[in-house]
Amino acid sequence: MKLQSIQALRGLAALLVLIFHIHELEVLAIADNSLTERAWVGGLFTNGYAGVDLFFVISGFIMVFVTRNTLPGPKQASEFLFARVTRIYPVWWAFAGCMTIYMVAAYGMSGQSAGWHKMSYGQPALPFLIKSFLLVPQPAFPILNVGWTLVHEVYFYAVFTLFLLLPKKWLPLLIGGWAALVTAGALMGLSAPLAMNWLTLAVHPMTLEFILGAVAGLAIAKGLIWRSGTLTLLATLWLLGALCYQGQETAFQLEWGRVLWYGLPAALLIYAVAGLDMHERHTWLFPALIGWLVTLTLFQLTGIDGDSPASARRDATLLTVTVGGIGMLAVIWFGWLLGQGAPDILLRARAFLRPLLNAAVKLGDWSFALYLSHLIVLSALRRIFAMLGQSDSLAPIFRLGHPGVLDNFAYAASGIVLTITASWLSYQMYESPLNVMFGRLRKALFRRDPQKPAPA
Repeated sequence: MKLQSIQALRGLAALLVLIFHIHELEVLAIADNSLTERAWVGGLFTNGYAGVDLFFVISGFIMVFVTRNTLPGPKQASEFLFARVTRIYPVWWAFAGCMTIYMVAAYGMSGQSAGWHKMSYGQPALPFLIKSFLLVPQPAFPILNVGWTLVHEVYFYAVFTLFLLLPKKWLPLLIGGWAALVTAGALMGLSAPLAMNWLTLAVHPMTLEFILGAVAGLAIAKGLIWRSGTLTLLATLWLLGALCYQGQETAFQLEWGRVLWYGLPAALLIYAVAGLDMHERHTWLFPALIGWLVTLTLFQLTGIDGDSPASARRDATLLTVTVGGIGMLAVIWFGWLLGQGAPDILLRARAFLRPLLNAAVKLGDWSFALYLSHLIVLSALRRIFAMLGQSDSLAPIFRLGHPGVLDNFAYAASGIVLTITASWLSYQMYESPLNVMFGRLRKALFRRDPQKPAPA
C-alpha cells in the first residue's frame, strides 16, 4: 500500500531544504558582490532545514509500517537491510562521485591543497573519501555535505535490522529502550551537533525523531487511528508556528532543539496524514494546504527572519498562524456549504484536487534525488549568476543584491525549476531503473513461501 500523503510530505520536506539553501546561497552571493540587500527568500524558509527533521520522522514511520507483517528472523532482516542499502548507496555514490570529480578538477588529485583541507577538515583525502562513500561518521561533512543525514539513516537501518531478528511483540520495548539509551547518553553530554564519531552518532538526539516516527508507525499498524483530519490541521499549525518562531541556530537547537521544535509536530503530522491515507480522507489535505500557503505568504511579507528580535518573531508568528488557521476553517465551512447546497460542485472540486495530490506524490518520488542534487545545481547556478552579473546591462537580473526583486526572483525560480528538473531526470534515468533491478535481485536472493508477505 502506497501512502500518498506520506509521499507528498517527502516532497514538502525536500522543498523546505531546497528553498532554505536558496536563501543561504543568495546571502553568500550578495556578500560576494559587496552589496547589502536582504535576501528575498526568507520568512519561515530561514528554518527550512527542518525538512531534514521531517525526513527522519518519515523514515522511522516507514521502517515500522513496511515491516508490520514481516516475520522475525535472519532472512527477513537481511532482506530488509538489502532493500535499504540498495535504495541509498547507489544513488548516493552517483552524486558523491560528481562532487569528487569536481574537487579533483578544481584542486587536483594530491588531496594536499587548501581546498581539500577545507573540505576534509584536515584529514588525508583518501580516508576522507572512503568514509564519505561508506557514510560512516568522521570529523567532517561527507564529500557532498548533505550526506551527513544519510550517515544517520544508515545507523537507523542497522539498528532496526537488529530489531527484526527478535520477536515482533518485543518491538515496542526495543524502541522504548533505544529511546532511553539515546536520551541518557545525550543528557550526559556525550552528543555533539555533528556526529563526528560512532558515539556521538549513537546518542545524537535527532535519533529520537526516527523513534517518534516509529511510534507513529506502531500506532497506525495496530489500527490506532483517531481524529486524523483534525489532528492534521492542528499538527500543520504547530509545525508552521515552529518554522516561523524559531530563531538563530545554536548548539542546543542543532541537537535537542530540533527534536522539540520540529520532531514533535512532524511526528503528529505523520501520524495524522497516515490515518487519512488509511481511511482515504485526502480532502482534509486541502485546508491544510491553504493554511500553509496563507501562513508562509503572510510571514514572508512581514520581513521577519531568524535575526529578528524574539518579540517581533513571536508577534508575527501569532498573527500569521492565526490567519492561516482561519483560512483552514474558511475552507472547511465553504466545503460544508457546498456539500449542503451544491454537492455536484464539491464533487467536481474534489476531482480537480486529485491532480494536485498526484503531483505532490510525484515530487515525493523524486525527493531523494532532489535532496542530493539541489546543492550541486544551486552552486552551479550561483556561479553562472556571478559571471553574467558582471555585465552592467544584465545586472538587474543576474547580479544578486542589485536593487529590486528581479535578480532574487530569477535565482529562486530558476533554482527551483532546474533542481526539480534534475531530480526528475535522475529519478527516471537512474534511480527508478536501479530500484527495479535491485527489486528483481532481491526476489531472486530471498525467495520465499508465496504465502508469506515480503517486506516493502
